[in-house]
Amino acid sequence: MKVILMQKIERLGEPGQQVDVADGYARNFLLPKRLAVLATPGRMRSLTQLTAQARNREDRVKQEATVLAGRLAGVHIALARRATEEVPVETPVPAATPAPEAAAPEGAPPVAAAAPAAPAVPKLFGSVTNQDLSEALAAQGLSVDKKKILLPEPIKTLGAHKVPVRLHADVLAELTVMVEREA
Repeated sequence: MKVILMQKIERLGEPGQQVDVADGYARNFLLPKRLAVLATPGRMRSLTQLTAQARNREDRVKQEATVLAGRLAGVHIALARRATEEVPVETPVPAATPAPEAAAPEGAPPVAAAAPAAPAVPKLFGSVTNQDLSEALAAQGLSVDKKKILLPEPIKTLGAHKVPVRLHADVLAELTVMVEREA
């Protein structure tokens, strides 16, 4: 099915470009979301007007995303969560096989050497997800869809975290999230 794209679509094309796509993809995704229109002879004649409208719409959306990115740069989210206590844990390291001349007497248990204490990082009971961040932003008056928050995996430790937010194909903002221990 031939369609004319109204918006930039990743791996498909730019606004105003005529592309050939599968019928189901056009009927079920592109046309209902108004990402494309059918390529009829009348629309082909008015292609320049359609591309100008699409370009104006795209510029407006990008400008709004840039303004929102500027507002997000100054936002710091503080979330309180329950976490484990900060207790350094000593992990026993299995002893290496002793040299034949320094063998322990028979029947003696092997000795495990203790590793140096590593600073324990408190872990959360649960995690901070995209949904939590979206709700925290909404509480501050900023509407960001949870799908736009690019959290590779949920936050599971206390401390400050930088979280990228893709507001537009060309606009990437960074959000500062501070996860603190719940009192």
